[in-house]
Amino acid sequence: MNKISKVVVVFIALLTFLALMIQSQEVKIAGLFIQFENETSEAEVKAILENYDIPVNYTIDYNSNIGRGMYYIEVDEDKIYELRKDENWTSVVEIKKGNYNIIMLSEEFVPDENVLAMLEKNNLQLKKAVVCYIHFGVGPADWVVGKNCILEKDA
Repeated sequence: MNKISKVVVVFIALLTFLALMIQSQEVKIAGLFIQFENETSEAEVKAILENYDIPVNYTIDYNSNIGRGMYYIEVDEDKIYELRKDENWTSVVEIKKGNYNIIMLSEEFVPDENVLAMLEKNNLQLKKAVVCYIHFGVGPADWVVGKNCILEKDA
């Protein structure tokens, strides 16, 4: 290979490397739902997120109503199995934390008398949650960007 061919090959390799680096830094997800205990203020949410190294710009939709899990209960690990046997059991999302599970319930289950009776029977307390949506990137939060399209959210 002559000297010019080597320079061209090195230049193409450098451009390929730069293109891969730029591509790997773009935002891969639109956002994230985070659920906090009730009474968590917007300032506390901001302070918590500032403690994490989030390498992209983000905005916070505090107390968002577009996510599931507006209420939750905490159930001891040994009690969860007998609770699942109950005919009124309506768990959608369970998160194990230490020796208990956090079970998220959407608002549609809360006024249900059977669910409230099951909670009372098992001595469980229903707690309200603060759900925040963290939107990553600099684009508008109402748009979902796809590979070959842009779709309006809730269209």
